[in-house]
Amino acid sequence: MKKAVIVVLFMLFLCGCGGEQSEYLVSSMGFEHSDNSYNVYFEAVVVNNETTTQSLKLFEAEADTIDQAVGKIKKQCARPLLFSHCGVIIIDNKMPYKKFLEVCDFCYREEEITLSAYFIKANNPKEILMVKPLSSVSVGYDIMGILKQNSNCKNRFFEIINSKYKTGLPIISKREGGLYFNG
Repeated sequence: MKKAVIVVLFMLFLCGCGGEQSEYLVSSMGFEHSDNSYNVYFEAVVVNNETTTQSLKLFEAEADTIDQAVGKIKKQCARPLLFSHCGVIIIDNKMPYKKFLEVCDFCYREEEITLSAYFIKANNPKEILMVKPLSSVSVGYDIMGILKQNSNCKNRFFEIINSKYKTGLPIISKREGGLYFNG
């Protein structure tokens, strides 16, 4: 009986010593396609549950498919990626329509990504995701705030239709002093 109590106490001790308990809240994603491979970028707010601190991290991977690239990113993380906070999906401006549909398919299959996430285009999604946030914890949330202020924007995931991708997605670019929408 004494051994059982010691074992239980030891197990409880180990449960409390799991090290840093961080969560990775994906705030935005970027997708590029070239030379038969995908470059995938996740901007994640890293929340440490023990110290209540937050930091920002950009994950990236290249692979033949989106799922393979996401798998590589997941291997970089000590904890699961939480997609329920993703508000912005940045598509490479040169991405062919067929590849865009593959991005949409991934977003649809990933249950946590909300249908209210905004789609935008950029010439360099990684460059946009590397911009220092101005008014929130992540550049993805800054972009989402700008888009919410523009009531004419109809580029949410559930609003995307075939012609919308070709003509109507806003284009964002990096300029001195921040980000600029020109579409």
